[in-house]
Amino acid sequence: MIKILTVAMIILATFSFCGSATTEIRPTLTLDYEIEPLVFMPGDMGTITVTLENMATGEIYVEEDDETLDMNAYIASASLDGNGNLEILDKSYTNIGLLGPGDTLELTFNIKVKETAKTGVHFVDLIIVGGSNMYDLNYRIPVKVDDRNVKVILSNLPSTLMNEVSTVSIDVVNRRPNDVTSVIVTPYAEDMTFTPSDYFVGSVSQGNKSTATFTLNTMSSEEGYRNISFTATYFNGDNLHNSETATKDVRIIKQSPLVFTGIEIEKAGNKYTVSGDLNNFGITDAKNVMVSIDDVEGVEPVQPYANYFIGTLEADDFSSFDLSARVTSGNISAIPVLIEFRDPDNAYTAITQEISLESGNTYSNSEDEGSSLGLWLIAGIIAIGIVAVIGYSWKKRRDEEKEVEGEDGTEIPDEDTLLE
Repeated sequence: MIKILTVAMIILATFSFCGSATTEIRPTLTLDYEIEPLVFMPGDMGTITVTLENMATGEIYVEEDDETLDMNAYIASASLDGNGNLEILDKSYTNIGLLGPGDTLELTFNIKVKETAKTGVHFVDLIIVGGSNMYDLNYRIPVKVDDRNVKVILSNLPSTLMNEVSTVSIDVVNRRPNDVTSVIVTPYAEDMTFTPSDYFVGSVSQGNKSTATFTLNTMSSEEGYRNISFTATYFNGDNLHNSETATKDVRIIKQSPLVFTGIEIEKAGNKYTVSGDLNNFGITDAKNVMVSIDDVEGVEPVQPYANYFIGTLEADDFSSFDLSARVTSGNISAIPVLIEFRDPDNAYTAITQEISLESGNTYSNSEDEGSSLGLWLIAGIIAIGIVAVIGYSWKKRRDEEKEVEGEDGTEIPDEDTLLE
């Protein structure tokens, strides 16, 4: 509300120069008025508050030339008349009474601007009827009407979105010649999630703008075109209004912003170790990122890397990881990996991607793959060693026996003779 005008309404002193001077003293009355809202929109309701104050000071009765003068201001009635654009809901006050020295009086009139009212300045007539030593007063009060609305501008909404969590900004522009209050922006779109669901902007001054920022989650959105809309609600005075709805068609691409690259797969029997990089080429950071082997039929997460905690993965950044799994079915051609993270608003999100066992650089661990053959080879070598030791021991003992018999003079037959 704003105080627009102060008027010194009644003060009168008359002088007679014939013989002795005769002075007529009347109360001094001032008038202020306030209009809320300052500028109406067609269809708005509001108030005009008129404040009357008796500016006389001192006693109610004043002695002047042996005459007692009354300093009270007597007001019989006050009324407000409208016109073809303005309707007065409370038209008049009657039998208002006396207004003593230094006293004030507020008179409130409820008015309504018609839906057909044109932009411009329209006048209502204030009529105050005085009594006793008061004069009447007629005064025209201007009421401003402006049909300009608040506008929503999609300042930062991409035309193409991935299956991602992104941040979008909306500007609320107040084109009106007065402030608006309690501004709330509400988004709407199918197959998407906005956080928050409503954004409280508050007051927006005349000719200024404020920004509403939303987190848009399209992680589970299907591919195709979607219509996104935003509407602002606000108050002009005590009147609730809606802005025009701002809309835009955006395209959803079936693509996650978190992508695996540089995949290497090490195979040891039915155990696989997957290593590589997780890249974030989205436009927002992902917090508390963790990758895990998804426990599905035919695939078991195993230590030491059943899951791998990455932490915060900033936009346009990457981090390495290692995962271990055992494949228990011959029909498995890819290992499912669960990616869990929190968006900038700490909302939990989980997606699953598959890493093909045919992708990247795949190589086998020869030691583990040939472990059974190795065992057989080792066993064979040990057996050969045992036979050699036994043969050597037997030959050595035989030689010793020959030496003993030679010393006794006993003829030792050779092997051929023994065979005969």
